[in-house]
Amino acid sequence: MSSFAAKMIKEARINANLSQEEAAKALGITDRTLRSFENNQHPVSVDDLLNMAKLYKTDVRELILENYVEEKEEQILCNRYGSFLKLFDQLSDRDKEDVVWVIKQRINGTI
Repeated sequence: MSSFAAKMIKEARINANLSQEEAAKALGITDRTLRSFENNQHPVSVDDLLNMAKLYKTDVRELILENYVEEKEEQILCNRYGSFLKLFDQLSDRDKEDVVWVIKQRINGTI
């Protein structure tokens, strides 16, 4: 694993407001193992990377690809939400209205 990936794994955990102990427990690993990942002392399995990305609510590419992080925010958002938009396009007009309503309510903090 690269030192970049180790740094990003640690930053993602911190941004998720999780201690090493909390994150390790949620990931089903020891906090010592997580520390070794974050200090670039032990390689991370693909499964662990996927679980970290899910737990930290980030894209796995942000954890491992330096050039992905360097892309403009617009491109990252486009990549991140491209799948959502493809699914949204497949919805009926009524379902689209419902999704938009839920998003507006979420933005307003009512749900």
